[in-house]
Amino acid sequence: MKKYILSAIKGMFLGIAIGLCISLFFDYLNGADTYLPSTPVFTSHFARPLDAVTFSVVLWALMGLVFSMGALIFQIERWTLLKRTIVNFFVYYIFFTPLAFMAHWFIIDLPHILVFTIMFTLIYVLIWFINAQLIKNDIKQINEKLKK
Repeated sequence: MKKYILSAIKGMFLGIAIGLCISLFFDYLNGADTYLPSTPVFTSHFARPLDAVTFSVVLWALMGLVFSMGALIFQIERWTLLKRTIVNFFVYYIFFTPLAFMAHWFIIDLPHILVFTIMFTLIYVLIWFINAQLIKNDIKQINEKLKK
């Protein structure tokens, strides 16, 4: 249980850090004069900019929680890799999508949901292949050490 709590806390803090870095990146990229934690439409829903930042921090923490807890699916060794990957994908998609919508990263209509889904899937597949390659390289190095 302690392992899961630590994973959740670590994920939440990592989510906040990543969210902050990404929001700063896009603010500089868009030439903003003041800090906006998300889109101007998102920020306009709050009475004070500080409220928008606070809500963003909560969203980023929840996003980090989703990804840290979802990653634990890969520790279920009795499942095949395919089953773990499919379940992990859907857990990430089902729990991350509403958070992305609350952050006003996309509009809820069919074209935007389709674009979001395609982008999410492509990013997931890319990250999955990168991780698979890293694991493959680790296994190769371990096998080479065992041969010596």
